[in-house]
Amino acid sequence: MDRRMVFTGLTLAAASFGMAPIPAWAKDENEHDHDDGGARSSVTVSFGAGLNTAQPGNAVNHHVLPGVIKVKKGGVVNFVVAGFHQIIVFQPGVVTGQIVVPATGLFIFNPLPPSSLPTLYVGLRTAGGPPPGTPATAEPSNASNRVESVSFPTAGDYLVICNVVPHYRDGMIATVKVR
Repeated sequence: MDRRMVFTGLTLAAASFGMAPIPAWAKDENEHDHDDGGARSSVTVSFGAGLNTAQPGNAVNHHVLPGVIKVKKGGVVNFVVAGFHQIIVFQPGVVTGQIVVPATGLFIFNPLPPSSLPTLYVGLRTAGGPPPGTPATAEPSNASNRVESVSFPTAGDYLVICNVVPHYRDGMIATVKVR
C-alpha cells in the first residue's frame, strides 16, 4: 500500500467522524432540574404491538410497554393502541385481585366495570362503535390502530388493563405512577 492510499484512507476516516449523528434530547417545558423520579408531563405507551393474531399466548401483541409508567400530576399518557384492545384505567386503590375474569365471553367487563371498581377511563370498544355515553360519529370504526390520550389529574398508582379476556390473561397489565 503506498502513502497516497494510506493518506486518502485516513482523510476519509477523519471526515466521516463529522458525519456521525449527534444524539438529541428534548426537554419538556415543564421539567425541572430536581429529581422527580423520572416522571414527565407527557408519556407515550405501547398498548399492543400490531401483530394482532387472535390467539391466547400472543406475547408479542399482548403487552403494555413500559409496565410501569411514570407521569407528573396533571400529565398525559398517550396510549398507542395497536390491535384489538380496550383500555381500562382504574382509580388508585384498585388492584388486580379485585378483577374477576368471566369463564366465557370476550370482554372482562361488559359493558362497564361495576361501581365497586371505580374507573378513571374506559377506552374505546374496538370495532364496536363508541363507548356507552359517547355520541355516535360519522366514522364509527374504532378498529385496530389509534391513540387514546388519558389525563391524570391526581397523584396515585393507577391500574391499567386490557379489557379483552385473553389479553388480560396473557398479562396485558400496567401501572401508572402519578407524582
